[in-house]
Amino acid sequence: MNYLKMFEEYLHNEDKSKNTIDGYMRDLTDFYNWYIDKNNCKLTDIIGLDTQEYKKVLEKQYKATTINRKVATLNKFLGWMKNNNYITKDIKLKQIKNNDGVKFKGLEEKTLWQLRKEIHRMGNLLHICIIEILMNTGIRVSELCSIQLQDIEITERKGVLKVTGKGNKQREIPLNKDVREAISNYLEVRKAKNDDYYLLQGQRGAMTRKAIDIILKNYGSRLNIDVSAHMLRHTLAYKLVTNSNVSITTVQSILGHEKLETTMIYTQTLNKDKENALENIEW
Repeated sequence: MNYLKMFEEYLHNEDKSKNTIDGYMRDLTDFYNWYIDKNNCKLTDIIGLDTQEYKKVLEKQYKATTINRKVATLNKFLGWMKNNNYITKDIKLKQIKNNDGVKFKGLEEKTLWQLRKEIHRMGNLLHICIIEILMNTGIRVSELCSIQLQDIEITERKGVLKVTGKGNKQREIPLNKDVREAISNYLEVRKAKNDDYYLLQGQRGAMTRKAIDIILKNYGSRLNIDVSAHMLRHTLAYKLVTNSNVSITTVQSILGHEKLETTMIYTQTLNKDKENALENIEW
């Protein structure tokens, strides 16, 4: 039996979004490939020690947030296996302590400007559109790839982007002048493709998250900067949190966080910065 395929069908029946399902299946495929290679036995033979060993493998490769996401995926899958009597025992991994909060600042402002200037200097209007949207809206890369032309409303004085986030929940993000200009300039040279309703078009059609990450990494390597779309999201979030005129619920709304606690991670980062600043004072 193909348990992964059956689990995927279960997720569809739960009305999970495509991005959520894709994320689950990527994580599960990684686990499955490791499990089969390591044990050479069926998924129905899995025991708790197998998952504990896999967790140790993850701890050598990934940061806490990624490990905990993969653990949550595995727990959901194994819970489904147990509920359907494909395995006889409850197997559940504990998540690890997340100390990544202090790292949630993203790029330093000087570094971000260096990256932005390089992209503008090279003059590729698609790339300029990508960087301006990411750094000025804080949307997820999956949300960026999903933007359709009908989701954008731009006039000379204002603009709005309709974003479909996790769980197919929609939110509206105002577009500042830099983003409006970048999108408008790109649309003037954008070539029509088969899937023309998507905003970002590469050589073979709508752009993928992998393609966007490659673009950013290429610019980053030229400047010796470690950069990703998610880091740009962190950068905006931290900047908003440090602005005393912006409420934490406004930041939550912009980022599309379901729980306020997720947004509060950035305030923990800010508090840590304050603590370090006072610790390092010398009189």
